[in-house]
Amino acid sequence: MTLILVVILVALAFEFINGFHDTANSIATVVSTKVLTPRQAIMLAAATNLVGALVGHAVAKTVSSGLVDSQFVTSATIICALLGGIVWNLLTWWLGLPSSSTHALVGGLCGATLANAQNNWGAIIWSQEKIKDGKVVMEGVFHKVIIPMLGSPVVGLVGGFLVMTLLYALLRNSRPMWVNRFFGRAQIFSASYMGFAHGLADAQKTMGIITLALVTATTAGSFEKLPDVLHFLKMEKTPAAEQLLNTVIADEHTLETAAALEVEGFKMRSGEFREAFLSLAAEVHESLGDEAGAARTRADVKKDYDANVASQDARILTKIPILGPMAAVKITDWPKALDAEAAKAVEDGKPPLKAMATKVRDLAPDVPPWIKVVCALVMAAGTSAGGWRIIRTMGHKMVKLQPVHGFAAETTAATLLAVTGNLGMTVSTTHAITTAIMGVGATKRFSAIDMHIVRKIVGAWVLTLPASAGVAYAAMWLWLKVAG
Repeated sequence: MTLILVVILVALAFEFINGFHDTANSIATVVSTKVLTPRQAIMLAAATNLVGALVGHAVAKTVSSGLVDSQFVTSATIICALLGGIVWNLLTWWLGLPSSSTHALVGGLCGATLANAQNNWGAIIWSQEKIKDGKVVMEGVFHKVIIPMLGSPVVGLVGGFLVMTLLYALLRNSRPMWVNRFFGRAQIFSASYMGFAHGLADAQKTMGIITLALVTATTAGSFEKLPDVLHFLKMEKTPAAEQLLNTVIADEHTLETAAALEVEGFKMRSGEFREAFLSLAAEVHESLGDEAGAARTRADVKKDYDANVASQDARILTKIPILGPMAAVKITDWPKALDAEAAKAVEDGKPPLKAMATKVRDLAPDVPPWIKVVCALVMAAGTSAGGWRIIRTMGHKMVKLQPVHGFAAETTAATLLAVTGNLGMTVSTTHAITTAIMGVGATKRFSAIDMHIVRKIVGAWVLTLPASAGVAYAAMWLWLKVAG
């Protein structure tokens, strides 16, 4: 129990550091163009980061379930993963280099998990096919981290160049004084957009880590004797539920297993976990010839599904343009989802019931509201601490910016982060805004970019994943030696 609280505290420490480390990326342009004072920019970024962190959940679900095999993740693993990210973040902050907190965290998680798995590389989910909404989608580190890591800088660079080129074409006959005045005001909007996108993309990673820690502790039975005052720490899937899923996967299920799945499902709050468990119970009933049991359980699933759809439709936030789709909870029709999983398993020559049970076991829980609020507030507090070393690098040393350039860079980077964040991709705020600034600067002339600074930044990017993974691996190795 004490270890879980340590995990949460270390995760929030990472979130605070992320706030002042990466916030510099989101406000560097608006400070360097002198549209806002540093204090005003920090307050704006803190507020917009808070809103962004509370909206959406796709990235958090990716981090909590889509990168490493949860059976090799313990509370100690998560602490070591966070330490790997924190050490690298502090080092690059001290050197004034805008490295990626996103990739520091992912690297730390992969390194610590690999060490805990005794160098079993299968513990890292590199590439995995999943059925979502009846379609095959690819998940794992390669698709959710590596491809976006390589692609987002290119999109940021090209996007910044194209947006700035378009603005030059539109404004070629405008007076410089008018351009500076107009984009000085417009940049307040783009800086707000950037802060929101940063909260949407970055705060969710720590939310995912805390959720992963609580799921791991709950399924391991660490919360069995939890005091009532801390009951909110418990996640949906109990140790008994996990054991039942493993029984189905091992093809050792009976009608008692199906009934027990129903019991565990009804212990859960109405929502995705309950629907998934009850849907699987129906499939187990049917596989054993109990058609009445299958029909009864599917009727319970339909009742829950309809209630959740009605509750979602009644939400006011989801009706807001642009923000609404990000804040909306996508409700899965689990009977259809399991049918699609079974069909794919049959096509691949695999046992369909095992595939369906595995899908339910791998289900990532929604991030509890209290985790969203706490992480958002901690990131906003970290934002208030500022990050002047990185601001000097981003906004002054790399390329000289005017308000119109800042507007173009921020709008490009924020759009990239908002789109990829909604898709659940762990894209780096640092990569997005830095390359957007480079693209904008290149429209003046390529010599306007200080390539010496650029080389240092790219070097930090290349080292981030392996360096944070190495620190986390060493920390986990030492932990195992001391504990074992």
